[in-house]
Amino acid sequence: MTDNFLEPQPLGVPCPRCQRELQLKKGRFGLFVGCSGYPECDYMTSADFDPGTDVSCPECKQGKLVQKTSRFGHSFYACDGYPKCKFSVPLPPVAESCPSCDYPILLRKKTNAGERLICGNPDCDYKSKIR
Repeated sequence: MTDNFLEPQPLGVPCPRCQRELQLKKGRFGLFVGCSGYPECDYMTSADFDPGTDVSCPECKQGKLVQKTSRFGHSFYACDGYPKCKFSVPLPPVAESCPSCDYPILLRKKTNAGERLICGNPDCDYKSKIR
């Protein structure tokens, strides 16, 4: 990559939609990969190609939870089936069911005292012991 990060950088990979070259671009939310044929082709994906987690979405049961960044720069985890499924959680998910209510995911919460798992169900108040 050159020193000028504002200019799109060619990647040498064809776009899956139109076969034009993909470029690494910088937008207001950071780096992303987009088609060089924009605006005719609006294909884009994240620059890091994050495969996400191995945690299945508890709401639609089809998608996987992937890490995303809000417009304010905060990380959260959402179903990759968006916009059909709008499930999201603010903490990293763990593929373990809650021992209290059997909700299919727990969330990893870091505190000053250490790390603990909490239930992803807002109606359950389960918290594991601090690790």
